[in-house]
Amino acid sequence: MENYVYSSPEMQQKIEAYLPRITEHRRDLLIKVVQNRTRHFCMVLEDLFDPHNISAVIRTAEVFGIEDVHVIEEVNPYKVNKSILKGSIKWMNIYLHKKRMACMEHLRKKGYRIAVASTNTNNSVLDLDLSQPTAFYLGSEFTGNHPDTLAAADCEFKLPQYGITESMNVSVAGGVLMCYLDHFMQQKGRQNFTLPPKERDELLLEWLERHINDEIASSSITRIGDE
Repeated sequence: MENYVYSSPEMQQKIEAYLPRITEHRRDLLIKVVQNRTRHFCMVLEDLFDPHNISAVIRTAEVFGIEDVHVIEEVNPYKVNKSILKGSIKWMNIYLHKKRMACMEHLRKKGYRIAVASTNTNNSVLDLDLSQPTAFYLGSEFTGNHPDTLAAADCEFKLPQYGITESMNVSVAGGVLMCYLDHFMQQKGRQNFTLPPKERDELLLEWLERHINDEIASSSITRIGDE
């Protein structure tokens, strides 16, 4: 804890009130991980059919330190799959959207550029300006992203590939994409893309509350646009 700088005395008091209730190992792990969390990039999954694929992307995003995953359920509802998630959802923030265009508006208000995966573009993910906060869309296993999403996107991209097969499994594509994003952040200095101190402390406090209260799925999922 001696190297952790709180954003304010108030946040320090709130966080340290929880620390005696967890093990030293868990405390050190959470503090290490939260300092590497990012919202510079987020993942958006549009109407995926197989909940296993959604859960696999969520789990991979947690491993790479990407905090937010947005799931569009305009056609296919998402069901939590604990066997695939392996507890990763406890440390994530998942946002469920009923309408695809409302999701895009929500992300743009947060300052994200919209980048949509497409097999009909020549633009590689390596050609994008990744210095800008970007929401990366992956589409349905059968049809890809919706035409309205493609039409409204700021840019399209594809992953570098050299075989005959047109595309990867969507959860594999998500993992490959996040490898490229992680490499970019490592090259530029990951500390330049991590959470600001107040947001970092708020997330750490969330994690402590979830861990101590043994909350897994319900506390990490926010439904948007249910009205």
